[in-house]
Amino acid sequence: MKKLMALLLAIVGFSVFAWMYQLQFGLGVTGMNKPVFWGIYIVTFVFFIGISAGGIAVAALSHLAGIEKFKPVSRVAEVVAIISLVLAMIAIVFDLGRPDRLLNLFFYPQFNSPLIWDVFVINIYLVLCVAMLYFGIKGKTKLLKAFAVISIPAFVLVHSITAWIFGLMKSQAGWHTAILAPLFIVSALVSGLACVLVTILFSRRFLGIHFGDDVIISLGKYFKGLLPVLFYFLFCEFLTAGFAKIPVHAVVLRELFTGRFAGIFWFDIGLGIIIPFFIIISRFGKTIVGVGIVSLLSFLGVFAERIDIILPSFFHPALMNLRIPYSYRPTGVEYLLVIGLLALSAVLFIVATKVIPVFEGGEKR
Repeated sequence: MKKLMALLLAIVGFSVFAWMYQLQFGLGVTGMNKPVFWGIYIVTFVFFIGISAGGIAVAALSHLAGIEKFKPVSRVAEVVAIISLVLAMIAIVFDLGRPDRLLNLFFYPQFNSPLIWDVFVINIYLVLCVAMLYFGIKGKTKLLKAFAVISIPAFVLVHSITAWIFGLMKSQAGWHTAILAPLFIVSALVSGLACVLVTILFSRRFLGIHFGDDVIISLGKYFKGLLPVLFYFLFCEFLTAGFAKIPVHAVVLRELFTGRFAGIFWFDIGLGIIIPFFIIISRFGKTIVGVGIVSLLSFLGVFAERIDIILPSFFHPALMNLRIPYSYRPTGVEYLLVIGLLALSAVLFIVATKVIPVFEGGEKR
């Protein structure tokens, strides 16, 4: 454990150095450019928001449905949600050339912008997640259930508003679609469930915390319903864009199917949805290893989906520019900062296990 912690802290240290370097020389050290002014930082932000929303949904399921065997993982899900929200906020700071001006969002808010809606609702959601964790630790069951009820519409609102940042931009290729919000919600449930399961398996392997196999396998069964729904929403979106043949949408679709993002797209569809679904409905999917593979593939698949939704649109910003070859390639600084966030998530979780009773019902081996 000490070696793992040292490695994680070293990665975080290198990422801090990379951020200092970015602050000194500006966003020019990244691969972002005009018109590709949102890159992997925003992809990571949206991804972590989804994990937080999905994580708290898993916790709310345990509290509201009264499923006793899920109670040991409910607190893990709450901690995962809180850490994910914190990491999402850090990802936004990475994307700012002048982080010192962040407070201007609160001093001079423009409430006609979904960006401001997202800022406020994420902070409110963070307070809600912390409250659920606190009341769970204190054993205040009535208050916990009340906040669990509130968390359901809050979860829907958080990810809907995040989706509307993109979906309400009618001039941006491939984004202006009504289905984007429900698509984000379903993918948030998939990534949140996957992250909770990966965290539980990580805890079993590295932290010596025992969770019953039946709990993990029972949670994994929810992939049977979530993955087909996610595939259905994606199919509806692609069918509509492809059948209508609106040039600005069709060119983004070609970018995904056969263009520069084809590898990421087909990874998402094949290894992120289809293969995990067939694994989880098989006998292998009723084993710990099978659930672990499904969780990891689904986790990576949703990250690939976030890339597919956000980045290709910037390569074709307007009809008049369809033939201009725009490009974006993340630099080492961007990769190091994103890897640093992942390492920081593990560090924060390990620290959380030491200072608060995270594993309700979990047993040290």
